Amino acid sequence: MKCFKYFIVSLITVYSFNVYSYEINKVTYASWDKPDVDLYYVLPKQVDQNTKVIFVIHGSSRDVKKYIRPWLKSIENKNIILIAPHFSSTSYPNYALLEMATSSGKILTDQSKNLTNSISAFFTFFKSKYSLDSNKYRIFGFSGGSQFVHRYLMYGVDTNVERAVMGSAGWYTFLNNEPFPYGTKFMSIDRNRYEWLLSIEMLFLLGEEDNDPNHSSLNTTIGAKKQGLNRYERGVNYFNSMVSFGEKFDMPFRWRYKSVSGLDHDTELMSLNAIPFLIDDLD
Repeated sequence: MKCFKYFIVSLITVYSFNVYSYEINKVTYASWDKPDVDLYYVLPKQVDQNTKVIFVIHGSSRDVKKYIRPWLKSIENKNIILIAPHFSSTSYPNYALLEMATSSGKILTDQSKNLTNSISAFFTFFKSKYSLDSNKYRIFGFSGGSQFVHRYLMYGVDTNVERAVMGSAGWYTFLNNEPFPYGTKFMSIDRNRYEWLLSIEMLFLLGEEDNDPNHSSLNTTIGAKKQGLNRYERGVNYFNSMVSFGEKFDMPFRWRYKSVSGLDHDTELMSLNAIPFLIDDLD
């Protein structure tokens, strides 16, 4: 088995017009039979057994620091470890689909790199490293990160997510009979997983101005276009389909919907709308 490799990086981060000094640490996770993953993380002033964990999943730019930056002021006095995995484009070109398929809709025959155990493995590592008591974590994804999050909640190996935020994915895996990755045909999920998925405390965020059908990173395959013309329309259709699914099969549905006026596809502003839901009840 490979060993863990540690690299510590100290950075000075500027947030808005105020300067906050943070040590952004990096550990390279190598304890599995898949390509290594760099995990960037920010520690609280003092880690103890009550420290909580929040994962932030990057979008297609894969700019991890860009996704960490909006959180820094808000978590300054919180007992939180913020973790942002970096899925490199070389090793994980289809990370948003958990390396189960491509964005063009082709299921990968080689599933050896699939990421269905990734967040669980990373959480277990940090839980052990810092002797944390909690068996639960929280997670946020925007854009490609939101694609990752909802598919991880569908196909992941664990049920340790206690709260999640999805922000403006470009397209979705619907709970319908469309072929995977547009639907669940050929990649079925059992009823227990469906019930757990719908019961999560979820905030589903959309920007009302995220409606450009010609956006450079928008998936324009036939399967994606069936979901709507733009991110906003696809998001509304996806959320409504989840409501209908819960009603049809009499499953508790605990997701919340928030449509943000004036917001387009903006990482920082989407993050700032997500943060309170994930941290306001934490010390």
